[in-house]
Amino acid sequence: MAVYIIYPSRQDMRPDVFARDNAFTHLMAFIYSFDTSTGVCPSLHVGYSLGIASVFLKDKNAPKVWKWITVFLVIMISLSTAFVKQHSMVDVFWALPLGVAAEAITYGKDYWLPKLRRQKG
Repeated sequence: MAVYIIYPSRQDMRPDVFARDNAFTHLMAFIYSFDTSTGVCPSLHVGYSLGIASVFLKDKNAPKVWKWITVFLVIMISLSTAFVKQHSMVDVFWALPLGVAAEAITYGKDYWLPKLRRQKG
């Protein structure tokens, strides 16, 4: 949250007028009405999704099918934020280190170091 306070960001990729008038453009206009285009870099939608997925994928008891579903959903969340013009791919890119940093802060070195040592040995 400090990034958003110290360096507020916004983007202006959204159209003022939609080229078509249908249910999908009405849905997008509704989403735009309450989801502002501020505080966009890094994307918290993507950062949180990556953090949750990263922890879940390390769970040895989680079924493999749910791990694949989780990966698919994170990819879809990341792409959808760019396609609905909520974020650019730059925002998605900078969410990667945000997700890793959040996981490291939450779980600390006791969580990361044993896994890294097992991989090296």
